[in-house]
Amino acid sequence: MIRFLKLPKNELPNFYEKAKFALTWRIAIMFSIVVSLLSITTFIVDDRFFAYYLAVLAISVGSVIYMYIRKSYKLIAKILLSGATVVITLSVLSVPDAIHIIEALWMTVAILAAFFTLGNIWGIIFLVINASLYAFYFIFLFRETVGMRIEKSQEHDLMMSIEFAFAMFLIGYIMYQFGLVNSYARRKSESAFAELENEKRVVERQNQEKTVLLQEIHHRVKNNLQVIISLLRIQSNDLKSKETIQSFDDAISRILTMSLIHQKMYEKESLININIADYLNTLIDDMIKSNSTSIDVSYKISSTIESVGAKTIVPLGLIINELVSNSLKHAFTETGRIELSIDSIDDNMIQLIYSDNGRWKTSDHKSFGLQLIEVFTDQLEGSFERKEEETGTTYVFKFKNLDE
Repeated sequence: MIRFLKLPKNELPNFYEKAKFALTWRIAIMFSIVVSLLSITTFIVDDRFFAYYLAVLAISVGSVIYMYIRKSYKLIAKILLSGATVVITLSVLSVPDAIHIIEALWMTVAILAAFFTLGNIWGIIFLVINASLYAFYFIFLFRETVGMRIEKSQEHDLMMSIEFAFAMFLIGYIMYQFGLVNSYARRKSESAFAELENEKRVVERQNQEKTVLLQEIHHRVKNNLQVIISLLRIQSNDLKSKETIQSFDDAISRILTMSLIHQKMYEKESLININIADYLNTLIDDMIKSNSTSIDVSYKISSTIESVGAKTIVPLGLIINELVSNSLKHAFTETGRIELSIDSIDDNMIQLIYSDNGRWKTSDHKSFGLQLIEVFTDQLEGSFERKEEETGTTYVFKFKNLDE
């Protein structure tokens, strides 16, 4: 018997569910024990409340058996609390010549247990039902019992004392369980917060280490590209053909374009995106300064896009390198101006407009530089249009931001 009364083992997922199961089980056990004693007493003294106690006893015992077998509490909590509410309601309405004080405590037990075990919705339902019942009782029935002289036996006093003590004990127990769960939740939240703080520090340290490592990689790649550039320049000193020298210079310019990307990568805190205006200003300024001719070239860059990632900046930088290089070689004589704007069309599309005010010396649209522009535009899944006018040449590109 003692083993049967122990809390059954269950596979409920967390502390909260286990606490609700335990509360429902102990309420059912206590109801079964106390109401069985009250049922025996009322039967012996032939009390008119015997039937009500017997009904509650049947519900309580059935609940205990069901929970012991099924290891579940939600259905039983609904049945137990609903059954108790129905019995209380019937006793208040069918026994008018009694002052129903103890029943109010049982209602409080049912309301608190419903809030704790079944949640706010069920708690509100039980609250409304029981509040409505006692509002009806005080409005229509209570006045008839106020002046009533009640003859009470010692057995009746004993039963009321037991009921009152038991109801108050259950109210205190439910509140204790509520405080226990809150205390557990606070400890768990504090523990989880401390764990998250530790994980955050670990992630930040690992991120810092990876950032330093990536910066070092970009720095080494940039240095290696500079070595390649130096080797090409040394080798170009032995060349005699102007076309070959020009080809070497073009190759060096393209390598410098990629080298600058790695330089911007390790100079900035963010290793994901590059500030596009800063990168293009540096790129075009370096190209103009390294131009071997005495042409005075100015430029203007405007961008509504703050930054782009490495997948987009590499082909974009090489496109602009070819455009500026072609303008310097074929468009200008003494002076020149370059204008460049980059804007976002939608979430992942970019529009690039490049223009110069020169009059091109050659109309070879299939030069190697223009072929590269087509290749890099295809890499960006885009297209471009070239317009030649009296005032200069304009390129309009539309392509994807591959990093989105």
